[in-house]
Order: sequence, then C-alpha cells, then structure tokens
Amino acid sequence: MVCSRGCDLTALYRGVAVNAVEQKAVFLPLPIDNFAIPQRWRGKNVLLVPAAPEWAALDFSAVVECRTSLKHFFGSADTWPPDELTLEEDRADLAWHKREFDAKSSFAYHLLDHDASECLGCLYLYPTAAQEHDAEAYLWVHTRLAQVQATFIENEVIEWVRQCWPFSAVAWPGRFIPFTDWEVAARPNYYASNRVSDTPLNIGI
Repeated sequence: MVCSRGCDLTALYRGVAVNAVEQKAVFLPLPIDNFAIPQRWRGKNVLLVPAAPEWAALDFSAVVECRTSLKHFFGSADTWPPDELTLEEDRADLAWHKREFDAKSSFAYHLLDHDASECLGCLYLYPTAAQEHDAEAYLWVHTRLAQVQATFIENEVIEWVRQCWPFSAVAWPGRFIPFTDWEVAARPNYYASNRVSDTPLNIGI
C-alpha cells in the first residue's frame, strides 16, 4: 500500500502497531509464590471475603450509594463506576474479580460487617507496572460510616496488608501517593487496563 507521496503505508501501519505493543505497560506478577492466599479475614470491625458474584446485591448497593466519591478512584482518567451502572454489570465485574482471584493474578475483597449483611467497602490488590513497587493497593469504605469508624477500618485493613501479605513495597496510589505524581510517571492501573478488554492480561514473567 502506497500513499500519494510514495510512502509505504503498510510498513507505516506495521511500525505503529509494533510501537503500540512496545509501549503497552507490562504488569509485574504479584510475589505470592508459596503464599497461602487468605480466603477470609476478620478484623475488629470488618470481615473481608473474596469479591464474587454472590455478593453482587450488597456490593451494588454500596457502589451506587458511594458512586460520587468513587469517581476517579483508580485515577483521574478512570471512569469507574459508570453513571448508569446496573446490577448485572456489577455482577459481571465481580465475576472478573473472582476469575482473577482464582487464577492468583489479582485479589479483590469485599469489606463486610461481621454478620455479612452489608458491604462497607472494598480492597483491591493488583500487579503494578512500577519497577520500584511489587504491588498496588486500593481501598475504599462506605461514605455513610462515621469518620472515626471509617478511619479505624482503613487503618486495620492497611495494617493487615502490611503484616500478612508478602509484599515489600506496596504502592497506594491516591492514598499515600498522589495521583498527580503517579500519572506524571505514566503508571497505568491494572484494573482499568485489563477489565475492559477480552485480550490476555499483559503480565511479565
């Protein structure tokens, strides 16, 4: 294929495609060899269970109620949760998280109250593309919680990640690392990069 100026368009398009592949972020696999993945954790004020479709009704209610505060939760360019999120879309999202959990690729947990009757938030542990980190963590709690209770839950979940998971350099974008700094370094988010695509996850070995 040749353009009006005599350039080889086929070679040009091939070059663009190669560059796109080269520029696609490679997410480092989580360092979890020989680590027993927690299937449940009970804190003083919260119960963590793996995210799954069976919790869709509770999760959907919490996400919808907190939708305004959750906008740009994964970064300024992120659109989750969509304004017109449906229960079935949320269920499909949780099914993706469950597949990820079962494959030991990433780990999402619902934060439930102790009798598992209400979703109080979510924790996400994702691979990272940042060479100086070995995981990324994101955590949100329900906006209806009193500030003291919310802070207590956040602190004990963060401490659980610090003490019980085999990470040595967890990044908490949007919490302990400003998104402005994270985005200046062009760090993509694993969820935003992979959930919207049916292509295989780009995890480096």
